Amino acid sequence: MAPHIAVVGAGAVGGFIGARLAAAGENVTLIDRWREHVDTTRRDGLRIDGAVPLDNAIVPVRILADDEIDSLRALPPLDIVFISVKSYDTRWAAELVLPYLHADAVVVSAQNGCNEATLAEIVGASRTAGLIAARIGVELSAPGVIRRRVIHGSPGIDVFRLGELDGQRSARIETLATLLRQVDSVAVIDNLAGERWSKLAVNAMRNGVSAATGLTIDALDSHPQLRRFSIEVASEAVRVGQRLGYSLTALGAIPAALFAAAADGSAAAFSEIEQRLIDAAQRGAAGQRPSMGQDIVKGRRTEIDEIYGLVIQRAAELDIPVPANQTVYDRVRAIEKGTLTPAPENLLNTKQ
Repeated sequence: MAPHIAVVGAGAVGGFIGARLAAAGENVTLIDRWREHVDTTRRDGLRIDGAVPLDNAIVPVRILADDEIDSLRALPPLDIVFISVKSYDTRWAAELVLPYLHADAVVVSAQNGCNEATLAEIVGASRTAGLIAARIGVELSAPGVIRRRVIHGSPGIDVFRLGELDGQRSARIETLATLLRQVDSVAVIDNLAGERWSKLAVNAMRNGVSAATGLTIDALDSHPQLRRFSIEVASEAVRVGQRLGYSLTALGAIPAALFAAAADGSAAAFSEIEQRLIDAAQRGAAGQRPSMGQDIVKGRRTEIDEIYGLVIQRAAELDIPVPANQTVYDRVRAIEKGTLTPAPENLLNTKQ
C-alpha cells in the first residue's frame, strides 16, 4: 500500500510539498489552522503559480482544518509526516499528529530553525528526521494559492537536503528522497546539524534584514550598505556555528569558509561574497521576499526568537559578540510591537 502522508502546515513550503506529492498520485492529507485557506483549497484545489507557465498547476488535495483532525481515525495511520509550521508551533504540531502515527512512522521537520530536538522529545528520536529547503522561493500569496519565484530544479543547488539525526544513509531516508524527488531535487546528507546551522545563517542573512527594511532579497543585495550588513550578520552566525563544533557547508551557493574568513577580517573574502551576491541579484528572481519579510507584511508573528534569538543565545554562551544579529533582533522586535515601521533606515548607519 502507498504510505499515508500528512503535511502539517499547508502554507508556502508545506502546501507546495503536499500539492506536488498529491499531483504525483501519493496519498496525502494536508492539515492547516487557517480556515479560509482550508475551505478555499478544499473547494478549488491548491493552485501553484510557478516561475514559468510549465510549473503552473491546480491540484485537488485532501485538506483538514486542525479541529477536524479526528477524522484521520477513519483513515490508515500516518506513515510519513512533514511538519511545516512556524518553529514556535513545532510542539503543537507534533502533539497534534502523535495519536495518529503508525508505530514505524517518520516525522520530518521541513522548517526554518533547529526543531528536530523538539520533535524527537514528542514523537521519539527514532521517528524524527530533517528536511532543509535550501532554495525553494515560495509564498502563500492568497488562500489556496502558492506562488513560486524559482523554476523547478532551482539550477545550481539541490532544493531539498534530507537527513537522519545520526547521519546514517538509512533505507527510510532513501525512500523519503525518492518520494520527494517527485516534488523537486533532493540531496541525502550525513551532516544534518551542520547543514541546519548553515541554513540558519542563511536565514539570519535574509529573513530579519528583509523584515526590518521592508525590502526584497534582490533589493537588499543591490544596496551596497545593506548588502554588507547582511554579510556581517551571516558571518557572525557562521562564527558561532563553528565554535559550536558544527561542520558548516555552503550558505546557498557560497561556502561557509568565505563567511568565516570575512568574520576574521579578510577583505578579499568579504569582497568575493559581495560580488557573488551582486551577481545573484542581477540574475535571480525579482521580488522574492523571505518568510519573515512576508510575515511582517501580513502582520503575523515572526520566528525572530527561533533564528536570531538562537544565534544570540549560543553566542552569549560562547562569549562571542554578535552585534549585527542583535541589531536585527531589536529592530524586528520593535516592528512587531508597533514602535517601528519597516524601512531601510532601520539598518543603515548602525555601528557594529
